[in-house]
Amino acid sequence: MKLPIAALTALSLVLLPGCSKPQDVLQTLQQEVSAYASAPSDTAAAKIDANFAKLDAQITALREKGQTEEAGDLQNRRDALRAQYAAARMTASLLQAKEAAANVGEAFRKAGEAFGQALQGASTNED
Repeated sequence: MKLPIAALTALSLVLLPGCSKPQDVLQTLQQEVSAYASAPSDTAAAKIDANFAKLDAQITALREKGQTEEAGDLQNRRDALRAQYAAARMTASLLQAKEAAANVGEAFRKAGEAFGQALQGASTNED
């Protein structure tokens, strides 16, 4: 019997020693998303993405075992958490854009000051 690669991946994640239960992964994701919302970083985003992939594989494995009710509940909770994560990423992106705009504004201000000083120096030299 040949299993699709996704099924093999899901089974390997669920059956590997030391793997977490779906509820544990979900709880970890909740903590990570909450922390990301406060202090976003690329490292935190990578961990969150990896845990979402792990949870997706576990949900797939539950469905394949016929545990559709548990899988459906986990999927709904995962979807809500994914929406929170998307909102946190959007907020982080907006904050980065705001900071970049402030930096550009500051650069223009400094350039204007330098230009003004250069004009004053030129007019003083002409006198």
